[in-house]
Amino acid sequence: MVADFAPGTHSAPPTRIMLDLPARTRYLTIIRELVALAAVEHHYPPGEIAKTVMAVDEACVNIIEHAYLPDDSRADPRINIRVDASRTQLAVTIGDQAQCSFSPAAKPKDDIDGYWASGAGHGLGLVILHHFMDRISHSYEPGRGNELRLIKYAGRHQAAV
Repeated sequence: MVADFAPGTHSAPPTRIMLDLPARTRYLTIIRELVALAAVEHHYPPGEIAKTVMAVDEACVNIIEHAYLPDDSRADPRINIRVDASRTQLAVTIGDQAQCSFSPAAKPKDDIDGYWASGAGHGLGLVILHHFMDRISHSYEPGRGNELRLIKYAGRHQAAV
């Protein structure tokens, strides 16, 4: 049964969606749609949904393109997505089993103007993560991999980039 939660009429119950996919860019559309649908169900504003989807997409692209080393013996590298959505927050946890650790949470919060002024040819994804999300945390456990948690709080609207 699918319930229709029209804005202002009912509050959707908390949602948890988990997904395990091959770490390939062709699956990014599924991840983007999953995050957007969970946010829509809980009445997040369209602009905040777009920012959250873009931040999650950037994080996933970085994992797919950089986390798994070329000499990684895995025949099928994976990316795990968990979306926990409620009327108060949208949390997206992204996991991988890569044997290297890079913490986007430890990166200083660059501002967008500083990024452009620096002339850096890379790193914009990290600027997007820090500018669009309200909270970022990262953990790494050798032998198990990385877990990146991105949180967007309801009602907290950051300035546009």
